[in-house]
Amino acid sequence: MKDKIRYIPGFDKSEIDKVRQKLNPKISRACNNNLLFSSGDGLYSGDYYGHSLKRSNLENCKFDNANFDHTSFCGSILNNILFKANCKFESVYMEQSTLTDITFEKGLHIENCNFSNSYIKNMSLDSSEIRGVYFDNCLLNDCSFTNCKIRASMFDGALLANCSFINCNMRNLNIEFATMQNCDLSGTTISYFQLPYIIGLFSDSNKKDSLYVGLHNTETIPIKQYLKDIMDAIIYFTSLEEYFPLVNLYYAKKENEIAYNCIFNGINKALLNNDIRMVENFCVLGQTYELLSIKDIQKILKAVDMRIEKERHSSAYNLLLSKSYKLKGAVNQNKSKSKLEIVINTNIEAERFDLVGKFCNDIDNIISTIVPNKVTTTYQLSHNSPFEICLTCIGITADLITLAGPLYQYISKKMKNNILITPELKEYIKNSNSMYMDSLNNQFDLFEQALKGKKKSEYNDIIKEFRGKIITTASEQINKDFALLVSQYSEE
Repeated sequence: MKDKIRYIPGFDKSEIDKVRQKLNPKISRACNNNLLFSSGDGLYSGDYYGHSLKRSNLENCKFDNANFDHTSFCGSILNNILFKANCKFESVYMEQSTLTDITFEKGLHIENCNFSNSYIKNMSLDSSEIRGVYFDNCLLNDCSFTNCKIRASMFDGALLANCSFINCNMRNLNIEFATMQNCDLSGTTISYFQLPYIIGLFSDSNKKDSLYVGLHNTETIPIKQYLKDIMDAIIYFTSLEEYFPLVNLYYAKKENEIAYNCIFNGINKALLNNDIRMVENFCVLGQTYELLSIKDIQKILKAVDMRIEKERHSSAYNLLLSKSYKLKGAVNQNKSKSKLEIVINTNIEAERFDLVGKFCNDIDNIISTIVPNKVTTTYQLSHNSPFEICLTCIGITADLITLAGPLYQYISKKMKNNILITPELKEYIKNSNSMYMDSLNNQFDLFEQALKGKKKSEYNDIIKEFRGKIITTASEQINKDFALLVSQYSEE
């Protein structure tokens, strides 16, 4: 469908000014618009205590001596904002917001604030005091917490990418199941009991050589000492049957086979408790350290589906189903991979779930025959009658292109009208293949040039670098999400 301009009625300035005057937000704190910040010079000060500023869209603003205590910015978009140190920022609600280029001036006190489920990029809180602040399930990219005092705060489930936690005291916070990618932890202290719950902490990408571990209220030990005495932590968490930290600890010891076993023991324990979120955490951890293969992921997802199916007639079924969709989305989030999505509208009624299983098994057999152990597949079922099946395949683009034609052909044969693959799809696959091969050949040429004049001892690093480039080349050339919509599968 081509983009086109769609008609929306407009209004002249006099009409707009009249309404704005009528709805003057200064009369009521329950406003949810930007009228409080419309002076045009971008510099504001004042008392906004208790105001509802939900869904605000602010850009290039400075706040000097402003009181935001108990203010709500939920669902807002803030870009290039400066909060001066004399601002008040207690009990501010900024959940589900998008925050970019935000600076909290040094010395600002931030307390009991909620940034949960927000996208935050390039935010500076250097030398700030942070107490009781929620960053759970946030995506924090290029953020700086240098010289911060962080107390009683939560980063649970957050993704921290390229963030600086230099000289921070982080021993009194919840950072379980947060993922760290290329973070600087120089001079920072993390609790002994929280540290092995962080995903990716022991990856080489994180700067942790000068990290400190808080053992008791006052005692700290360097990370090197922690690793030297790592068996103490292993014995402790083994006694509790806490498998998640054990994965991290055995990985740090380079005992990957035991770490791998801990993942599956932990998943089995989580499934017994219907804890799908915990399964997701194990999958993310295993993928981060490259401990889980595509075949392993497939096995785990099928085990989850089987467990949920046992709860079909229980009150928890719908909740478990929604969590499983989130799990499948999490394991499929790989920037180096592409996604093929096929939506199949069937005539299978709700009481014939066995036919759905048979159809999905047939598709799995096709995929395993054409590209064995190279593609991750998930199924999302709409349980309305008749069933709608959404098949998602994750892999490198070359493999997905290879699969697209055969899958479409197979599904077409199951259709009432025996619809064949369209000429448009054939042309798309042909062109995609051509672009992929051209890009691949270009990478090989660059690879050969890179090897010239290098010592054999340098080969491994060069090979590793180009392996990643070659794998991602196709994804860069072709749209990562390409969908084939088909309809009316009919069981023969």
